[in-house]
Amino acid sequence: MVSLELLEALDLVIWLRSTERAAAIAGTNQSTISRRSRAVLQTFGLRLLRQRASWHCAGDNTLLQLQRLVHQQARFRGRGPMRLHAPFWTRRRRHWRLSEGWCATPADPQFACDDPVGLLRDRVIDAALVTPTQLPAETSDLVLIELVHRPIELTLLATGPSSEVRDAFKRQRASGGLQMQLMAFLPHSCCQRSQHWFRTLFPQQQQAQGGRGVLSAADESLPIAFLTPEMREAQSLPVIVEPSIEPFPYVERLAVLAENASQPLLQGLLESLQLRSDLLLA
Repeated sequence: MVSLELLEALDLVIWLRSTERAAAIAGTNQSTISRRSRAVLQTFGLRLLRQRASWHCAGDNTLLQLQRLVHQQARFRGRGPMRLHAPFWTRRRRHWRLSEGWCATPADPQFACDDPVGLLRDRVIDAALVTPTQLPAETSDLVLIELVHRPIELTLLATGPSSEVRDAFKRQRASGGLQMQLMAFLPHSCCQRSQHWFRTLFPQQQQAQGGRGVLSAADESLPIAFLTPEMREAQSLPVIVEPSIEPFPYVERLAVLAENASQPLLQGLLESLQLRSDLLLA
């Protein structure tokens, strides 16, 4: 009922929440993306709504979902790029390579996808690298392959000699002067998990904040964060790991729909990810 390029525009906007990001992947301009998206919405009698950090189509999606099924099968046959969601910290890693026939989330530190599994189930995307907090309770319709094991370590966001920063951490922990920073690239579920850890470990401290800069060790409020090594590298900020707090485990998985798991393009993607030296189980 609608062409591949028309539905591609709408789905890229829903996935990436930006006509600018969608245009970059589709190889066109923002006005064209907007026009094509509107045409699809009008065809199916739908409205595009925003809820917090996600966009979705309001109305009866039955015909839209049938069309997405057909278009996904077309992508499996090479009629358009396959779509992979990847977290910012993974997307920007050195030596990042995608197998032929795939496009992926732009390496944008201001972009975080809260529900990649929902997009996968709706066939807006074809595969996703997901965090532990993004996995739903029911996963029987998915194939999940572990690709990354990393520690999530308490990280002090401060400048100065390590010994001075760690001494400041001890003093401010005792006085209630710690403050957690939430990074813009972290999905909402990851922020919630970090807030839980913060409240559990430091019940007398200040509440979590977003958008704080790096402070010196002499500042009254020392910002901290729970980050993997890749998350720290993604920011290019001066940081110090605090060894007195036991790290939390982090596992990143490739998720695909079970019904599609044997598709050659998905198998090729998995092989390319497994072959990367920085995406091996550690």
